[in-house]
Amino acid sequence: MAQLKGYEQTQEHKDNISKSLKKGSYFNCVECGSEFWRKPNEIKKGNNKFCCKACYLKWQKGKPRSEEFKSKCKAKVPEQNGNWKGGITPINSKIRKSDEYKIWRESVFERDDWTCQKCGARSKKDTKVIIEAHHIKPFATSINLRFNIDNGITLCKQCHYKEPKGREILKNIKQELKTTC
Repeated sequence: MAQLKGYEQTQEHKDNISKSLKKGSYFNCVECGSEFWRKPNEIKKGNNKFCCKACYLKWQKGKPRSEEFKSKCKAKVPEQNGNWKGGITPINSKIRKSDEYKIWRESVFERDDWTCQKCGARSKKDTKVIIEAHHIKPFATSINLRFNIDNGITLCKQCHYKEPKGREILKNIKQELKTTC
């Protein structure tokens, strides 16, 4: 603050000015009893009972819950969740996350001794090689062979990337069908 000519502000005067500029009130914590200060907007929200979150949690622990609160917290069926979109997860995603698919992957890796069957890459102490199970006949079109271990091969990430992908395979199948008809 600017000092007035011929007038010196005492510390008491400065404290009184700062208090008058502050809006809000002091409260005593319900849990620990310590004094704390809250702004008007916090008072309107009702945040004037506890000095901190730790005191609130300590006070809340062991309190009985109402039946209404308990019913809200119970596990809801998916249809009641606000994010539910009617079970639109694609079937291929469900299959790839299934236990049967995980067992198929592990079986292919074990059969091929955790080694890429194209380049021979394998994880060692110094080098880490990411391996993936590749379907020889496409996953999307060969439904009966999805979990057949003979339809799988272990490839490293680089070799698997070089293999034709779903759209390329479907394009090739469509071309083959056109030529035979």
